[in-house]
Amino acid sequence: MLVTVTLNAAIDKTYRLQRLRPGQLHRTREQLSLAGGKGINVARVAKTLGADVIATGFIAGHNGQFIAEGCARAGITPAFVEIAGESRCCLTLLDEESGEVTEVLEQGPAVTEEDFAQLQGKLKQLASQAAFVAFSGSLPAGLLPDAYRTLLELVRQSGAEPILDASGAALANGLAGKPYLVKPNREEAEALLGYRLESVEAVRQALRDIQARGAERVFLSLGESGAWLLADEEEWHFPAVSLEQVVNPVGCGDALLAGLLTGRLKGLAWPDAARLGMASAAANALSLGAGMVDPAAVDRLVQQARGSSGQQEHAR
Repeated sequence: MLVTVTLNAAIDKTYRLQRLRPGQLHRTREQLSLAGGKGINVARVAKTLGADVIATGFIAGHNGQFIAEGCARAGITPAFVEIAGESRCCLTLLDEESGEVTEVLEQGPAVTEEDFAQLQGKLKQLASQAAFVAFSGSLPAGLLPDAYRTLLELVRQSGAEPILDASGAALANGLAGKPYLVKPNREEAEALLGYRLESVEAVRQALRDIQARGAERVFLSLGESGAWLLADEEEWHFPAVSLEQVVNPVGCGDALLAGLLTGRLKGLAWPDAARLGMASAAANALSLGAGMVDPAAVDRLVQQARGSSGQQEHAR
């Protein structure tokens, strides 16, 4: 079983516009509202791919109820801690003419020490039933930068393998909790390490440097340059799955992680699980909403990913 943790859950609203023109009135051509936040995106994709998933974290107010109910409708078991305030809304504006994506993210409610203690108690119980517990996204107001470290250590002590997908100080401090796997993208890795990933040698060095900071395994996503996986002292490079058209790239990293973890839950070897992740990320880009995939598209794109295996690089 997979448990996902979203500390700053949201209602994700996606608006498709013919053209985004600042200062003018806009009418949407299409719109979608979903339970969201990175961890919930992971949960929704993993459930679509056949995993048993529980989603936890913090929710608040009427928006929080929408989030919990949305998870339940998607077949995800909601196990959130309810706190004071109102869960945030996050807006994604898709400009059809330019192809540009604009995001507006609210801050969300503050978390108290009592809230955090309640979540730890819930996580201890959930982790005892899970194979993986995936922590994704930003830290809400009220939590210290080392909050992920505390939670990662608790999960490992409770018997599950902790996964981390974060950025900035949350990532840097979370690595001290020794995650089973960490999934940074290019920008997050460059900010963490202080150098650019402009060559294969730099990427491979980054894998080792991130591992040296505490991660057991590293799944580094590089956009159009594909992804690299360092697992059990072996390295693999997976080319990006090519698409003729991208609808919405938001949530592709979450789908990537969901595919990888679902593959491992199904007993796939690391390279095959990573290919499922690559296919899931590509399928997400074909959907209007973040963290949404069509299983038929995933199956088709997995075959495409396998077909590009001649480009896969395996070292050590």
